[in-house]
Amino acid sequence: MNIDLQTKMKSLRWITPGLALALAAGFSTSACAAEDGGSGAAKSPNILWIVTEDIGCDMACYGTKGVHTPNLDQLAAEGAIYTRAYTTASICSPSRSSFMTGMYPHQVFSKNMRIREPLKKKALPAGVDIFTRYLREAGYAIGFCGHGKKDWGFLEPKTKPYDIMDWDALTQKQPFFCQYQFYDTHRVNKKGPDGKVRPFLACPEHPVDRAAIELHPYTPDTPEAREELGAYLENINLLDLKIGKLIADLKAKGLYENSIIVVMGDNGPPIFRGKGFLYERGIRMPLIVRIPERFRQKTAFSPGTRNDELVSALDMAATFINLAGGKIPDYMEGRIFFGPNKQPELEYLFAMRDRHGMNVDRCRSVCSKRYKYIRNYVRGMTCFENGLNNVAAANAGERLFKQGKLSTAQAAYYQEKPGEELYDLEKDPFELNNLAKDPAHQKVLAKLRVTLEKWTERTGDDGELEDPAALAEMERLFNEFKRARQKK
Repeated sequence: MNIDLQTKMKSLRWITPGLALALAAGFSTSACAAEDGGSGAAKSPNILWIVTEDIGCDMACYGTKGVHTPNLDQLAAEGAIYTRAYTTASICSPSRSSFMTGMYPHQVFSKNMRIREPLKKKALPAGVDIFTRYLREAGYAIGFCGHGKKDWGFLEPKTKPYDIMDWDALTQKQPFFCQYQFYDTHRVNKKGPDGKVRPFLACPEHPVDRAAIELHPYTPDTPEAREELGAYLENINLLDLKIGKLIADLKAKGLYENSIIVVMGDNGPPIFRGKGFLYERGIRMPLIVRIPERFRQKTAFSPGTRNDELVSALDMAATFINLAGGKIPDYMEGRIFFGPNKQPELEYLFAMRDRHGMNVDRCRSVCSKRYKYIRNYVRGMTCFENGLNNVAAANAGERLFKQGKLSTAQAAYYQEKPGEELYDLEKDPFELNNLAKDPAHQKVLAKLRVTLEKWTERTGDDGELEDPAALAEMERLFNEFKRARQKK
């Protein structure tokens, strides 16, 4: 990737009327800071970044029924809840590789899910690094607490990405940046005392009534679908309890009002039409931001607000670096989405899905405030075939599909994916009605098609697929490894 060329292209992208006005107004370029107790000493905020696993916008504060999420709801009441935040990829490794560098997955050689022998991971492009480096250079202690999953698709960078793994030790440092991870909403498939395999960890304190939950209209209504969704929502209740304990500890340490808190997910939930797809269920992520009162100067931040700006997971890197008073590298794709130096909302967001396991695919999407366009480059494949094979709702739905018992919207999951998809997210938030062939939407389709083509060219997304023979060998070696592990 030509970093110099990308930098020049990106600099043109940012010269917008809104940004020009902001620069003319003389926005401060210093870190978000406040006076410390009248002493006159500048104090930078701690930043607690809570990254959750395989999760959608399924908290009570987002309007989901049947869940019990008082701690996340309280953060949203004291902060801002973002309703149009998206990841750049619909699955773990590409998504994490992206938001940890502020670049798209393919720009850091990580577009495919898991790269194992005989395939080789690559080093990051020259000059590119994990964004925590720039917070450290700004004087922050860098923590990596909770679940230790990195799952980057590139080689470990030479610069140490984190300094402290212990939460108690980290919070003795001021200021600190902490990437605190929770694995809870990831599928576990564990046997319970009764011998039944459960997809998610249970929450005995706050069980979910499977009969009371609401399935999205594209999901076939089966007992399996209700059990799976209910178990996932119950797992969110468990996650909320754990986040509540973390927040309580922050308060007990006297750090709550000195810490900016950001909660987000890495990709959609592993349920029907979720993780692995570029539909809303696969890439729209929860995003909650709480800024203590002392750090709200020169911001438009107001507690208890719902923000419908388009926000990308890419934006985390640039935003955190700016809040810390660091220098944002020119190669980063994201913008500063909150704070005193907030940059204008972009017109479009982009996302991608490539190989997942042995499912070779290439899908790209671009969304605006109203529309989403999806391009499926690999033809002759259904969503069912390239989805997760352990989703009970999908397997149960296939039986009904073969019996002709599904609605048109539900049956689409088991039919060949079209080359192009277009959805009006205002009128059709569940993406049920593909408008790609609708004569009334051909101008919108053409505009988004060209927008995506320009993005693929600008970012170097060449669509190259891996060698089939190498993939077959990768699968053979991995299966051999799994068999050996099972014998232990």
